Amino acid sequence: MTHPAPVPSSLGDERVRLARGAAFDTLPTLHGTPVTTGSIRVEPADFIVRESLAFELTGTGEHLYLLVRKTGQNTRWVAQRLARVLGLPMRAVGYAGMKDRRAVTEQWFSVHLPGRADPDVDGLDIDGVEVLRAQRHSGKLRIGALRGNWFRIVIRALGGDVAALERRLTTVRDGLVPNYFGAQRFGHGGGNLDLFQDLDAPARLDRQARSFALSALRSALFNNFLAQRIAAGTAATPLAGEILWCTRENGYRHEPTLRDAGGALPSGSPGELPGGIPSGLLWGVGDSHATEVARASEDAFFAGFPATLRLLAAHDVRMMRRPLLMPATDLTWRIDGQQACVEFALSRGQFATAVLRECVLLNDSALAE
Repeated sequence: MTHPAPVPSSLGDERVRLARGAAFDTLPTLHGTPVTTGSIRVEPADFIVRESLAFELTGTGEHLYLLVRKTGQNTRWVAQRLARVLGLPMRAVGYAGMKDRRAVTEQWFSVHLPGRADPDVDGLDIDGVEVLRAQRHSGKLRIGALRGNWFRIVIRALGGDVAALERRLTTVRDGLVPNYFGAQRFGHGGGNLDLFQDLDAPARLDRQARSFALSALRSALFNNFLAQRIAAGTAATPLAGEILWCTRENGYRHEPTLRDAGGALPSGSPGELPGGIPSGLLWGVGDSHATEVARASEDAFFAGFPATLRLLAAHDVRMMRRPLLMPATDLTWRIDGQQACVEFALSRGQFATAVLRECVLLNDSALAE
C-alpha cells in the first residue's frame, strides 16, 4: 500500500492523538451513552473466561497440552512457572492468548516434551493453578490459535437507571457493538504506547516489549479510526470500495459500489449485516485493497500519523484487517436487584469489556490496581 502523504504534525501532537485510542472509557459508543453504572472484576470469580481452541488435539505428539484453570494470575506468569516446574526453557511453553489476571480463566498451554513421559500434572505446585485436562498433540500452541472465548461476568453495585439495562442488553443481543481493543492491550495507564520513547528513532527493546509496543500502536490507530467512523455514523454503513467482513463466509470481500443512493446496505439479521461488516486496518506493510470512498477515508485518517506509520514500516509488521463491529454471540443475562450476570461468546482477539461498555458505565476494578 502506498503510504499517505504526511501532514504537518508534531510528534507530541501525534502521541496525544494516539493516546485517545487507548483511553478506552472515553471512546464513543455505538448505541449511545449508557445510563446504568456498575462495577466488574470486584472478585476474580466475577469474571470467568473459557478458551476454545481452533483445532482438535490428536492425542499423540511431542507436545503435551494442559487445560488449566487459573485464578488471580496472568498468562505469562503461569507459563514461566510451568517452564520452571518442568525444567524447560520458556520457548518450550506455548499459549494462544493473554488472559486477564483478575479473573478465573480456563486456558490452554502446551509444553514440549520430546522423548519424555507425561509428568504428574496433579502434582504441579503452582499457586492459583489447577490442571483440568492433559492431552498430547503434534505441534506447539501458537498465539492466535483460538476459535474464541466464552465469558460469564458479574456486574455489581448497579446504579443509575437500572431498568434501562434490560433494554440496552436487548439492543446489544440483537445487533452489533464496536470491536474496540480493550484497555489491557495498552498496559497500565497506556504505558505500552510509551515503550518507543521516540516514534522517529529506533529503540532498544527486548522481543516481548517490542511486540507489546507495536501491538499497542496498531491497536490505538484502529480504535481511533473506529471512533471516527462511529462519530461519522458510518461504522455500520459500508462505503464504496469498502473491504467487508462476511461472517457466514468467514472471510473478507470487496464492496466496489454502493447498494443504494444513501450508501447503506439493508439491515441484517441479529449480529450481522447482510452485505458484510465494514473493516479497519491494523497498519503494516502491504496493500489495504480498499478503493474509492473507503480508500480515501483510510488515507485521510492515516495521513495524520506519519511518524507512527514510519515506525511500523521499519519493523516490517504485516498489514491486516479487523471488523469494525462484532456480535456478542448467545448473549444472555440475569438481573437481580443491584447485580447482573451476563454470558456471551466472542471470536478470538475480541474484548468482553467492549461489549459491556455499550450497556453499563463501568468501574473496572482490574484497572485500579
